[in-house]
Amino acid sequence: MKIYNARYLDNNQRFIMAIIAGFISAIILGSIYGIITSAAHIEFSFLNMAIGYGVAYSVRKFGRGVHKRFMVVGAIMTLLAFFIGDCISILSPYSFILAIRYGNFRLFGQVFEYLLRNLLSANIYSVLSFIFRGLGIYIGYSQSVIL
Repeated sequence: MKIYNARYLDNNQRFIMAIIAGFISAIILGSIYGIITSAAHIEFSFLNMAIGYGVAYSVRKFGRGVHKRFMVVGAIMTLLAFFIGDCISILSPYSFILAIRYGNFRLFGQVFEYLLRNLLSANIYSVLSFIFRGLGIYIGYSQSVIL
């Protein structure tokens, strides 16, 4: 019973809990974002900041850490949520599930290349999307610890 009570977890156990909670929230928030953008065919860049805060909240709530490694977990899981959301919005939710089910991970590399080309283009929309993603990662980084 001692392991389920968060008061008795040591720092390493809380770090593992932060990783698990951040991973689960990244999957959930990224999937929601991907489904919304896939259905609307519009990218909602301001939601990237909300995703960053949601992931950071789960890392902070379940990890309750004050070290820099909790901040790094928040930033990495936020980046993972962005990638999941973009994969779902580009491929469609059904194709995303099929790619995972049949192990077609090469497709995710192609999606990553496509995203990188779009984000690094000289278009004002891609610049704004890049800025909002950076803000989301910064929020995920800075809000993941108890101050």
